[in-house]
Amino acid sequence: MAEQIYLNHAATSLKKPSTVIESLVSYLQQNEENTLQRSFLGQGAAENAFEAREAVADFFAAKDASHVIFTPNVTTALNMILKGGLHPGDHVLTTAVEHNAVSRPLEQLRRQGIDYTRLPCDSTGRVDPTAIPQLIRPNTRMLVMTHASNVLGTIQPVAECFAAAKAGGLLTVLDTAQTAGFLPIDMAALKADVIAFTGHKGLLALTGIGGFILNETAAATIQPWLTGGTGSFSELAEMPPVLPDRFEPGTPNDIGIRSLSASLFWIKEQGVSALADKERALTRRFIEALHQLPVQVLGPDSSEERVPVVSVVPQVGSCDELAFALFSEYGIVTRTGLHCAPWAHEVAGTLATGAVRFSFGWDTTEKEIDTALTALQKILGS
Repeated sequence: MAEQIYLNHAATSLKKPSTVIESLVSYLQQNEENTLQRSFLGQGAAENAFEAREAVADFFAAKDASHVIFTPNVTTALNMILKGGLHPGDHVLTTAVEHNAVSRPLEQLRRQGIDYTRLPCDSTGRVDPTAIPQLIRPNTRMLVMTHASNVLGTIQPVAECFAAAKAGGLLTVLDTAQTAGFLPIDMAALKADVIAFTGHKGLLALTGIGGFILNETAAATIQPWLTGGTGSFSELAEMPPVLPDRFEPGTPNDIGIRSLSASLFWIKEQGVSALADKERALTRRFIEALHQLPVQVLGPDSSEERVPVVSVVPQVGSCDELAFALFSEYGIVTRTGLHCAPWAHEVAGTLATGAVRFSFGWDTTEKEIDTALTALQKILGS
């Protein structure tokens, strides 16, 4: 097999910047040296989390770092938001391209008396914001939506959608799993009440760390769904009234939190726009060449309208066969199937076939893009 080429960044970033790795090694060494003192004084983890909250709040332009809540991943965050913010009889708006991290909790809640409606979108998965006012009911409480599809790559018009939702009195929740680290995200400018994020994709942190950010409106509305020990207010029968304790039961993922601090520092140093420009150029190069091959390209044609995610369906043969050939013959790692997002495949008309997804990251090179294109030409016989 050839040297491996990793084109599955939409699932998780593989390589981490060297400064992130160095920070983690240093932190682990210091942690070992100071275990007794840190345990006795109750320091260390709290200081680590404080620094990370400040970094996350700055990254998403959030006003209050204490409103940054850490969870194991964005799926846990979305479950906590949906199940803590909705009640039987409520109605929710969402999109037709959501990941199972949203669609499955909503379906579970539907069986508990909470209804939901999928916003209409075009064949690329782009939502029409003008449809929102007509779909708001007297009992509609929330609009929850992905910032960009993990299948189609489509960047949603979030500002327009959230403006329409806020005009109707809805709580607005944004899933940034595919955009954080690629697009600048300003919580207030987007009119987002809640932002859910994960560390291991575009934010380049370790797996097992994610979270959400609440503004004052959301903090007063959403109740704790996950409860337990917090190390504070232990005399209370219920969760503490203060943030972030109210939403953070259990032992935190200290090393994951540290990785997020370090990666956010590195991303800010590089510049989100600079990283995005490189990834956007790679995406453009890839899509333009795909037009010469016997494949269906899902999502928008313009690289300006998508994240660096490109899914294709071969005109001959199956997606699984293509993905296997790419890996076994050329060492190219992609992702095949439905990508935990069957709704998006319904929109694209690929629910029966799935797709082969290529996704690029901070360390993807032009040479790797060209190698992938050459491999596709040879495998597909074009």
